[in-house]
This record gives sequence, structure tokens and C-alpha cells, in this order.
Amino acid sequence: MKGQSRPTRTIFTIPAAIGASSLLGLFLGLTGDGLGDLFAWLLVGLAPFTMAAVLLRRSPN
Repeated sequence: MKGQSRPTRTIFTIPAAIGASSLLGLFLGLTGDGLGDLFAWLLVGLAPFTMAAVLLRRSPN
């Protein structure tokens, strides 16, 4: 897909979803207890997990 422009919606869909899950996780961490804490950890941990997965998947050129 080199040389082709993509719509802004396509480019920012995944980062927006990761940001929204992080915000929801932070909110749950502040307000929830018990199971809410578990979901808070999972949602906040999604961003670093995604970054690590993408960095490990990249091919060294």
C-alpha cells in the first residue's frame, strides 16, 4: 500500500480504540473494586502489550 493515501478514519481507528480502553481502564481503576480492578489492569495493559507486539513483529530492514 505504498504511495496510496488512506482515509483519516482508517489511520486513527486502532489508536483511538487503544486510547479509549486506557481511559476506561483508568476510570475503572479509580472507581471499581474487585473485578473492576482486574478489568482496569487488562484495559490499561492493552497499550503496552500492543506496542510490544508491534515492535516484535517488525522486520529488521
